[in-house]
Amino acid sequence: MKKLQHDREKCLECAGCVGLCPKMALDMHGLDLQIDHEKCVCCGLCTRGCPAGALSIVNAEAENA
Repeated sequence: MKKLQHDREKCLECAGCVGLCPKMALDMHGLDLQIDHEKCVCCGLCTRGCPAGALSIVNAEAENA
């Protein structure tokens, strides 16, 4: 299973990814990006649109290992 991952250290807090998500799975709360993993379909639009490379799609099983 794939999962969207956010690297807070790389993030510019520009919120550009929020407007790219067709499922509205991303939202900014102050300077913190919130990901609704129930809505996210891992389409990759946000990862391609992030100027800092702070978003990536990872294998959720490998992440939990």
